[in-house]
Amino acid sequence: INVSRALIEFDLTRITRDINRGIIKNPKYFLNLFEANSTNLNTTQSLYAYPVSGSWVMGGGRLDDNPITTEGCSFNFRDGKTQSTLWRPPVTASGGNWHTGSGFEASASITHKTTDVRMDVTDIVNKWLSGSIDNNGFIIKRSGSFENINTNEDEGSSKRLGNFKFFSRQTNTIYSPKIELKWDDHI
Repeated sequence: INVSRALIEFDLTRITRDINRGIIKNPKYFLNLFEANSTNLNTTQSLYAYPVSGSWVMGGGRLDDNPITTEGCSFNFRDGKTQSTLWRPPVTASGGNWHTGSGFEASASITHKTTDVRMDVTDIVNKWLSGSIDNNGFIIKRSGSFENINTNEDEGSSKRLGNFKFFSRQTNTIYSPKIELKWDDHI
């Protein structure tokens, strides 16, 4: 009913350097999100990650800010400030732009309880590292599209799906989102 999306971006400079030096060979990449008291979730749900297809400005606000901090991207705007930076002109409530198609989607299923999420994002990260698309981070969302109000897809449905909550990059804990690399380095 209340559609929300999360954006997160990772600096891949060190990974690129280590691949170029031959330290890392044929890696697999996983996006790790750490659960932070999600509530009222359905028995089975999925989350999806897509590569964002345009730049955006991270906000600096906090939950308890008074007055509310408004700089940074929002559901409508890439920077949260001007009408000239709509995500997807002329649509004013798109909630972001992202690449779609084969190799541009990663997903994780959550069944029966809240849990940390570990999502294989190898195809997306490889596209960033090859330069075939710019690294503007991930958009994390449920399936479907907000604009498809009359569908049974998650975002377009009228079902209450609960609230996913994950620690953010600015957490004061060890649980900030991470890109995990795995590769075989045995001799």
